[in-house]
Amino acid sequence: MSLTEDKRKRRKTFDIDWPGGKEETATEKSDVEIKEEIPFGLKPLKDNYFLYRGKGKVGHGLPRGIWLGVAALIVIFSVSAVSYVYVSTRRASRTLENNLSQFQSGIADLRNLNPKGAEEKFSSVGVGLDSSFGGFLSKIGPIFGGASDLLEGFQGLTSASVVLSQKLQVLQNNFLALVLNNQGSEFMGELRSLQDTLGQIENESNRFSSGIAKLGGLAPAMPDFYLPLRTDLTRFNNFLDALIPWLGSDSERHILVMFQNPSEIRPAGGFLGSYADATLKNGGLEKVDVHDINDIDNALSLKIIPPKPLQAQVTSWRSANANWFFDFSESAKKVLSFAEASALYSTGSATFDGAVAVSPKVIEDILALTGPITVRGIKFDQNNFLTQIQNQVEQGQAKHATYPKKILDELTSIIFPRLTTLNDAQKQEFLADAQEWLAKKDVMLYFKNPDFEGFFDYFGISGKVYELPSGFNGDYLALVDANVGGGKSDLFIKENITLESQLNSDGVVSNHLVIDRAHTGNTSKYWWYQTTSRDYLQIFTTPGSQISNFRGGITRTISAPIAYAKAGYKEDPLVEQIESSTEKIFNYPALYRHDELGKEVWSTWSVVSAGGKTEIVFDYTHRLYLVPQEGQVYEFVFEKQAGTKRHYKFDISAPVGFKFRENNLPVYEYESDDPPGRLIINLTLQKI
Repeated sequence: MSLTEDKRKRRKTFDIDWPGGKEETATEKSDVEIKEEIPFGLKPLKDNYFLYRGKGKVGHGLPRGIWLGVAALIVIFSVSAVSYVYVSTRRASRTLENNLSQFQSGIADLRNLNPKGAEEKFSSVGVGLDSSFGGFLSKIGPIFGGASDLLEGFQGLTSASVVLSQKLQVLQNNFLALVLNNQGSEFMGELRSLQDTLGQIENESNRFSSGIAKLGGLAPAMPDFYLPLRTDLTRFNNFLDALIPWLGSDSERHILVMFQNPSEIRPAGGFLGSYADATLKNGGLEKVDVHDINDIDNALSLKIIPPKPLQAQVTSWRSANANWFFDFSESAKKVLSFAEASALYSTGSATFDGAVAVSPKVIEDILALTGPITVRGIKFDQNNFLTQIQNQVEQGQAKHATYPKKILDELTSIIFPRLTTLNDAQKQEFLADAQEWLAKKDVMLYFKNPDFEGFFDYFGISGKVYELPSGFNGDYLALVDANVGGGKSDLFIKENITLESQLNSDGVVSNHLVIDRAHTGNTSKYWWYQTTSRDYLQIFTTPGSQISNFRGGITRTISAPIAYAKAGYKEDPLVEQIESSTEKIFNYPALYRHDELGKEVWSTWSVVSAGGKTEIVFDYTHRLYLVPQEGQVYEFVFEKQAGTKRHYKFDISAPVGFKFRENNLPVYEYESDDPPGRLIINLTLQKI
């Protein structure tokens, strides 16, 4: 047998599918005959070695089983590595998310003026987080490079937040003493230190933000946590940037403190019988001068036509009656403009930087902390403050006293020193009260500085009226009383407000509003509480609302007391704007409508004598922005008038075939004697 024939007999052919898609032939050979064909000096594997031919070239390889095994190992290793990194990163993300809730709880404590609780929450954050783990992930690959930034940034964020909480506690414990005892430089130092800490928090949050951006979808819940925090940080920093130079200035800063009297209710809270000029300088309260409002008005030469309803009581518009607009910022602007135009301040070129409205509730709560205060042998406590003040003022006016409200100045001069001696528990109670005052509109703030005003407005303490957003899908309600010639009767007016609101499947909301007013002044021994209530009532509601029924209000004809144009009086631009849109509703002669603050406003009069009562009813409808459907959110917004005490009951009914997810019922009920200044109820429709 020839060698060639032997080769043919020993040759075994294989059909192989190569990546190119063509079939090639591989032949098994003995190691003796093919040594010269082995490239690069590789040693043959005897019978397991095979030759492949393709496109005229000869090459060598491993058997298919080994190739597949190697490929499988590569795939398994790659998948395992990626899975390990992914799972590990997700584990870190979950650990971080678990800590986020604790961190957010600390933020909530800060918002609630509880820095001690915040410190405890922040200090416990960080369990299970290890920055070295983030570094390990960063080395795995660039896609996970954000892990280190995220974890370390979050840890830095919590550490700086602990420091912030500690500094806020120091400021909280020393604020009253620093401001009231003329220690302005120390107070400014605390504010600057606070600002530095906020800067550190911002730096750490930038690193945290970078990590979130790099991790992308691996941390889906983190932007929801981070973005509001980032917004708040920016807002606080901007506020301090404006506050510190303003407050620390060598120049005097004047704040007009408006003492509102809810016994004579007015749209922004109460008649302004008295006020205080609070002077700030170098970070401290330099002095507080309490005045009768007539000190301004007697030196005011402006001739301004008052709003039409006020013409039933006054001829010329003055600061005493300027608290006329439901939006406190508008009322404050008007009061300040009259004050600065008065010779009392204009001769000295004095201007006011802002105004703070204060209700009697503030003084009552302070007296509850300090204990009763005796002035001129008269004891003032939390239960009798308002009635005692009014009694002393009325008696002084009856006796033609030179300055019947001087007692307020004397009372204030005693209260401030008492506040600086509060113990730690009382300071905490004072801060809790302060938060309540702001939430319930017992304190409202207005400042000319737009940075201040924007900051206060964001936190709902500026007294501004809620601006309905574009595409608002809900309902709005506010009831606004104005005592015009009714003495001090409002202290004895009891009001019950009931709203029944029905959402219909076609998108129309039907409202039935009932206002019950009872005058209990006949139970008082003082004549000024027994005066007949004469109330100018306004209902602010959703634009486009239509009256379908009205009863209970009365018509009060008011004629101008003088010929204003002939006497050289000028119109106020805002009053003119409101009154130019005022018109009588043809079907209901006692009812008028006008546009104000982006709302539909209805107005009427209510007159109730002592011991009497009345009922006023409004039935009205408006169409929602969207037709009700599954998962849709309905928003009900109610804004309380500052200084009022009423009982409220709101019943909101879902369309037929729907219920509300929030209570799993077709009717949502809200009832309160003391709602917040702005109540927002969001209800989600769900099919039954």
